[in-house]
Amino acid sequence: MKRGLWLAAIALPAAALAQVSGNGLTNFVDIPKAEPVSETVFGVKIDDPYRWMEKADRRADLEKWVNASSLHTTTELAALPGRAALLKDMEALSRAADRYYGVQEAGGKMFYLKLASDKQIPVLMVREGGKDRLLLDPMAGTDGKTPRAISSFSVSPDGKYAAIHIGEGGGETGAIRIYDVATGQPAADSLAPVWGEFRVGWIDDKTMTYTRLATTTPGADQMKGMVAYLHVMGTPISEDKPLLGAGAPDNGFKVDAAQFPIVFPDPTSRWVLAMAANARAEIPFAVGKLSDVRAGKPVWTKIADYDDRVNNAEIVGDTLYYITSKTDENGELRAIDLNDPAPSLAKSRLVMKSDGRVLFGIAGTESGLYVTTTLPSAASEMWFLPKGGGAPVKMALPASQSIDGLTATPDRKSVLFATGGYTQTDAFFRATAGKAEPTGIANVTPPSAKARTVVEEWATSADGTKVPLTIVYSGARKGPAPTVIDAYGSYGVSGSPYYTPTWDVWNQRGGVYAYCHIRGGGELGEAWHRAGMQANKVNSHNDLIACGERLVKLGYATPKTLGIFGASAGGLLIPMAAMKRPDLFAAAVTRVGIVNATRLAAANNGPNQYGEMGDATTEAGFKALAVQDSTLYLPSAKGGPDFLFTIGLNDKRVDPWMSAKLVAMMRARWGGQHLVLIRSDGKAGHGMGSTRDQALEERADIYAFFLNRFGAPGFIK
Repeated sequence: MKRGLWLAAIALPAAALAQVSGNGLTNFVDIPKAEPVSETVFGVKIDDPYRWMEKADRRADLEKWVNASSLHTTTELAALPGRAALLKDMEALSRAADRYYGVQEAGGKMFYLKLASDKQIPVLMVREGGKDRLLLDPMAGTDGKTPRAISSFSVSPDGKYAAIHIGEGGGETGAIRIYDVATGQPAADSLAPVWGEFRVGWIDDKTMTYTRLATTTPGADQMKGMVAYLHVMGTPISEDKPLLGAGAPDNGFKVDAAQFPIVFPDPTSRWVLAMAANARAEIPFAVGKLSDVRAGKPVWTKIADYDDRVNNAEIVGDTLYYITSKTDENGELRAIDLNDPAPSLAKSRLVMKSDGRVLFGIAGTESGLYVTTTLPSAASEMWFLPKGGGAPVKMALPASQSIDGLTATPDRKSVLFATGGYTQTDAFFRATAGKAEPTGIANVTPPSAKARTVVEEWATSADGTKVPLTIVYSGARKGPAPTVIDAYGSYGVSGSPYYTPTWDVWNQRGGVYAYCHIRGGGELGEAWHRAGMQANKVNSHNDLIACGERLVKLGYATPKTLGIFGASAGGLLIPMAAMKRPDLFAAAVTRVGIVNATRLAAANNGPNQYGEMGDATTEAGFKALAVQDSTLYLPSAKGGPDFLFTIGLNDKRVDPWMSAKLVAMMRARWGGQHLVLIRSDGKAGHGMGSTRDQALEERADIYAFFLNRFGAPGFIK
């Protein structure tokens, strides 16, 4: 059969092809042709009829079917009577005021990202002498149709230069350009290809470190084989010296291909921190001398490996501080004197105990250390440890539900951080010698946010474990309402309270938002994380189900008005929980999700996930992946609720073929028994580089889908 003919529907009985009736939504009629692949891996039998979707030379075929399916989905959702008003409400609240992000300070200047109320993409601003001015609009000079966004930026210690990463086409891969802050003009330097999260580390005002993606053949995984380099402004990248990673001299710290080599210099210290990071909570790291790194000839002393369970580290002067869960699952802060001829964890001293809290953030200044801790709901506290010793002092901060972005200024005199939560938007603060003050940059909190009610509850999971559950709503409760549970539960990441206009609108319209703090996150320490990773992910499934049962018992929802939502690693969770309890949930939405875990070895950014999810090359690891894989669970599922999967075709974190395969398998197996819809965006990636309109349109479709499946007035066609 010639390619291009696969789009015709496979032969199914007429009854199976019947569309889901009621409420006005239907499945896209065409199902891609199966090309069966069967194999047994470590005793696990796998039938994979859509593996062809993974192939680079079949990408056009994949996109043809996905885009046709997506057009069907978006057309039907757009026709729902209430969607236009829903989108209008979200647009109005999103554009009610300018929004600010990512505040940095250097050389007496303040830098921040600003999303103006009339703009699509944030721009980079600089404040100097009390006056604000535009430094870079990433969309300037473009046709305005294809997203081009600032993924991250880093400012030189003197504040004269800004190294800015721009992601292209809604994705996160791009180049770092160095801009003169005074003139706004770029230097000739272009550091590429670079992943959006990896910022420049400044050694001085002209010398820096950065991590470059692997230069590979088209379709290969650029996340494998990265290298950290030394770059001097004005020199071509061909002359950059490798410091760490593939192709770099070993020099005491070997980094494998799936790890991310990152070098963190500090102009105020004689020492440099080097990490072999990836998608897991623990971080192997080493230290070296700044003078050696500056010369391009580092000699590394390895300090910690995965088994040491270090999740954060910071060098201040001649002292290395780190947080470890090795002996306390909630973490403890320890310190090492780097003047020791052979520094090691064994020679460390205790600086701060957890005392029942979970330690997660640390930043050091010349006057002392700042440490952030979390509560079970992931709300935050901040502590100051004065230089010279003394008990930690809890800092007096404005009423807050979260503390994010804790970083020291380049001169190590102060720290910057943001506070925010469900009932207040982010405000940015500077703390010096343990005293916090506003920076003058803060987002306007709308009255609707202040009027929200936040309730902290607990659910009881299948094994008796108590699971924190946060519930947010507006107005007076009047019985069961449209309710969506959000969950993530991976990498030890806690579900910190945060404000978004879209969930605010959901609440204003009578909906309930709930966050289930499932195992796999870090809300209750490292033991909580490990109880939901790899083969233990089944606990996460059960925790989410328990949160759903609790919401029904408390009267917030009924199974007919209850949905679940998750993104990225949440894809290990949402379809599985939905198929395990189709009687509990009416609808499930997965954004850019990892739903085909046993194929991580074939995926972009896949081997990077082995530590968290399971190593596909080992029997134990593969079997752990198998219990998280929705495509493998599907044949034994008795059914499901109705599903919507959303993807970005420029996504390099989670390959879009994962969701496409699962949708095709569900459609082929269930026919018209359940709605299984897919929504794609050809100018989007994982979501970080999307325009405001892209994000709002996607969110309007997600909410409209939920409301349609709940039978909400105005959303039935």
